Amino acid sequence: MSELPTGWTIVPLAEVAEVRLGRQRSPDQATGQHMRPYMRAANVTWSGISLDDVKEMNFTPKEFLTYELRAGDVLLSEASGSASEVGKPALWSNDVKGCCFQNTLIRVRSKGPLPEYLYWHFLADARLGRFAAVGKGVGINHLGADRMATWPTRLPPPGEQRRIVAKLEALTARSRRAKEALDAIPPLLERFRQSVLAAAFRGDLTADWRAKNPDIEPASELLKRIRVERRRRWEEAELAKMRAKGKAPGDDRWKGKYVEPVPVDPEGLPGLPEGWAWASVEEVCPPEAPAVYGIILPGDEFPGGVPYLRPIDINADGTIDFASVKHTSPEVARQYARASLRTGDVVLSIVGTIGKVVVVPPELDGGNITQSSIRIRPPSWLPPEYIRLALLSPLLTRQFDAVRFGNAVQRLNVEHVRNLALPVPPPAEVVKVERAAAAALANVAGIDVAALSGQVARLDASLLAKAFRGELVPQDPHDGPAEAAPPRFGTKHPVTTRPRDTHSRHDAGTRAPARRKGG
Repeated sequence: MSELPTGWTIVPLAEVAEVRLGRQRSPDQATGQHMRPYMRAANVTWSGISLDDVKEMNFTPKEFLTYELRAGDVLLSEASGSASEVGKPALWSNDVKGCCFQNTLIRVRSKGPLPEYLYWHFLADARLGRFAAVGKGVGINHLGADRMATWPTRLPPPGEQRRIVAKLEALTARSRRAKEALDAIPPLLERFRQSVLAAAFRGDLTADWRAKNPDIEPASELLKRIRVERRRRWEEAELAKMRAKGKAPGDDRWKGKYVEPVPVDPEGLPGLPEGWAWASVEEVCPPEAPAVYGIILPGDEFPGGVPYLRPIDINADGTIDFASVKHTSPEVARQYARASLRTGDVVLSIVGTIGKVVVVPPELDGGNITQSSIRIRPPSWLPPEYIRLALLSPLLTRQFDAVRFGNAVQRLNVEHVRNLALPVPPPAEVVKVERAAAAALANVAGIDVAALSGQVARLDASLLAKAFRGELVPQDPHDGPAEAAPPRFGTKHPVTTRPRDTHSRHDAGTRAPARRKGG
């Protein structure tokens, strides 16, 4: 046991409080003449009592006397599947009159210490893992009323209890405001990202560049060349197939089988800057590598096999969780060679969480995807990062929303993706748009809200630890020792106390607190 601060004592909780487990719920108590509201574990949260879902059951008048809740009672979660949730406390303020409690909770009713002090004591025990360390059970962790009755409770004099409570309330109010401010940041950052992407693909971020370069070739001229080149490559591929089968054509009628990509209908689409044009995903992809989905049945995990990417493996920030990537057999991968991956391909999720996008890294070169994703192979003139950012922009996500289907599971199909309309800048402007968007997004990329929230949580834990080591507030020699507080001890339990130093009235004004030593 660590050394106590001067004037503090450690006692079993039952010596200074009544500890009781709530009443068990059973079907025969679901109705009756004495229906009363009751609290259960679901009503006790880290931020206090939740009254969103208050249930009722029958409590006889005699039972009500035993299980009634009164203002100042502390309720603790008795059991949880998560050890860190065991002993989670809340202070009852009598917001529901005539309320009782169930056996998923332990009620602690003070016989002397400030109820608010006991609440903070138990909050420290829960947040610092002390309850989790003793919770026992298979699958469900239990604290138990008997264990709580013997729980070592550190008690300072009443005056110091009040100072500790006041200080913790003030400091945690600050940290609560900090948490609320941090909670507001992610939505703000997402709105900023969407604003940047919308501006990028409206041409706003490169407007000054266009003003300085008025004579650049428009995108329409590029798209004309792409259509000619697309047809030429298709004809070469078809001719090679026929010759491989020994069926050289005698005329050009076979060329009539070529299907020109359907041009984008700009109706309903926003206007684009001068020199920009709309093009479908199918139109910009190489004809020999159209947008395709992947493996339908990858089979069991095949160690050392071909990795395949699923939507669940793609993180929201466009990175890949390689630890979760699975592998299929080479035989299955060969069946879906049409969807094999190359470094720089773009993968878009189309089932469940629609719109996750990642650029394929070298580690997945030669890998594959599942039917829940679409592979888009960018042409040489359109950088993969441009396509990724465009797919994340409101300009494209609104198109997803217009064609997605399904009830329990939302999805797109491959034709939806092939027909998506991409804004295409003039060739000389493409990289400018990508770089301008990336630079603007980099301003917020380094903001790690989770890390900041972790720092606040660690600060809270540190404050709780200091409070119950006697280090948070000054000690006052006029307080007297803890055991002087009524209505305490006609005791059955051993008491551990460190006597308070005595000071003369002359010395008391200096208030030089005697501090404990060590941890």
